[in-house]
Amino acid sequence: MKILFVGSEATPFAKTGGLADVLGSLPQALAQRGHEVALVIPKHRIVKENYQKSVVSLKQFRVKVHTKDEYVGIETMEHQGVKVYFIDNEYYFGYRERLYGDFDDGERYGYFNQAVVQMLHQLDYFPDILHLNDWQAGLIPYIIKTNHAKDLRYQNIKTLFTIHNIAYQGAFSKALLPYLNVPFKAELEFENQINFLKTAIVTADRITTVSPNYKDELTHDYFGFGMSGLLRERYDKLEGILNGLDMDEFNPKTDERIATQFGVHNYLKGKKENKAALLKVFHLEPLGLPIISMVSRLTEAKGFPLVEEIIETLLKEKKIQFVVLGSGDQNIEAFFNHLKQKYPKHVGLYFGYSDALARQIYAGSTFFLMPSRFEPCGLAQLISMRYGTLPIVRETGGLKDSVMPYNKYTHEGTGFSFTNYNAHEMLDIIREALDLYDDQVNYKKLVKRVMQEDFSWEKSALKYELLYQKIKEA
Repeated sequence: MKILFVGSEATPFAKTGGLADVLGSLPQALAQRGHEVALVIPKHRIVKENYQKSVVSLKQFRVKVHTKDEYVGIETMEHQGVKVYFIDNEYYFGYRERLYGDFDDGERYGYFNQAVVQMLHQLDYFPDILHLNDWQAGLIPYIIKTNHAKDLRYQNIKTLFTIHNIAYQGAFSKALLPYLNVPFKAELEFENQINFLKTAIVTADRITTVSPNYKDELTHDYFGFGMSGLLRERYDKLEGILNGLDMDEFNPKTDERIATQFGVHNYLKGKKENKAALLKVFHLEPLGLPIISMVSRLTEAKGFPLVEEIIETLLKEKKIQFVVLGSGDQNIEAFFNHLKQKYPKHVGLYFGYSDALARQIYAGSTFFLMPSRFEPCGLAQLISMRYGTLPIVRETGGLKDSVMPYNKYTHEGTGFSFTNYNAHEMLDIIREALDLYDDQVNYKKLVKRVMQEDFSWEKSALKYELLYQKIKEA
C-alpha cells in the first residue's frame, strides 16, 4: 500500500511531545513491512537548522491564503526507509521559535493543510491512505471533499484521522474562514468557532485514537472535551490502537546516557549501579530505600494534586526517596521546593527537562508514578518497564491498556494501578508496591518480567496495516 502520514512534528526533525514519537516510529515500522510510506511535516526553523544540507528541493508553487498567494516549497530526504517531505515557507514556519502558540496558528496550519493537498497534484503523488494526525492536519479531508469533489485522483484517497490528545482541538474565530480557501459548511463549525479537530472527526473516512481504552473514554463527556457526542455518532468508524515504543531508542543494553548499561541477564547489577548514580546526581544519601520517581509536565491533569495530598505521609514514615523531573505549574513547583527543604535526604528535584537525566531516572528508580487524570496513551510507563522500573498508574487511557495490575496471590501482572482519581486509593496501591519491594524474591521476578514485555511498534503496525486494508476495501 501507498501511505502518506501528515502531521506537525516527527522525531528526529522536530518534537514537542508524543505525536513526534509516533510519526518518527510508525512510518518506519510500516516501511519495514513492505509498504511505500512517506511523511510530510512543516519545515520548522529547527528542521532548517539541522537538516538543510540533507534536503533536496522538488517543487515550488503557490496557494491562496485570503488575498495573498503564499509560496510553497516542497523539499525531501530519505530517512530510515521513509520518504520525508517538508513544506517550506519562511513566514509561517522558517523563522518561528515555536511549533505552536503563535497568534496566527489557525492561518499557519490552514496554509499547511492546503499546501499538503496541492502537493499531491504537484508531485502527481496520490496515496491509497492519507493518515492525518491531530488538529494540525484536520482540514485535509474537508478540503479534499469540497475543493476536489470532481477529481477522481483525490476522491480515491482514503483518509484516516488519529486523535493523539482531544484536549487540543485547533479552535479559532470564524474570522479565520477567508484564510482557509474553502467554502463554509457546518462541518467546519463547533460552538461558533472554526474547529480543525471537529472537522476531521466528521469528514475523515475513519478515526483512531492511541489506545483502546482511550477510544471508549472519548465517548464520555468527562473525557471528550465537547466531542463525545460526535464520537458516539461515529463509533462504528472509531478504533483504538495502542502506541508502540521504539525498542532500539529506549534500550538499557545500549543506552549511553545511563550510568551502567544492562539487560535482563544482569538487571540486578544494572539497577543497583544506576540507583547509586541517580542518588549521586540528586545529592541524596544512599539510605537503602526504594525510589519513587516522576518524569512529567507539572500540571493538574498529570495527577499532582493527588501526589501533594499523600506524598508527605510516605516521607514522614521514611519509606521512600522521591525524585521529580519536570516543569509547569508554579504552585506545584513551590510545593515540591517546600518538600525538598523539609526532607532534603529524601527528595530530589529538577525543574526543566533533560533527556539524559530522564533516562537515568528510568534506569535508577524502583517505581515510576503516573497518577494521571487522563492519559491518551502515555510513553513514560512503557519506558520505565523497559528499564526495569515498576509502574504505579491510574487506570485511564493507555495506562490501563499497558499496565496489568499485580496480583499478590498469583504474582501475575506488570505493575500497580488504582481506579479512581483519589489520593488515598493511590496511597493504598503505593503501599502494596512497597510491600512487594520488601518481598525481594517476588519483586525481582516482576522486574525481570516487565523488562521482557514487548511494546514494539511492530505489533501496532500490524494493526494499522489491517485497518488500512479495511478502509481501502470499504
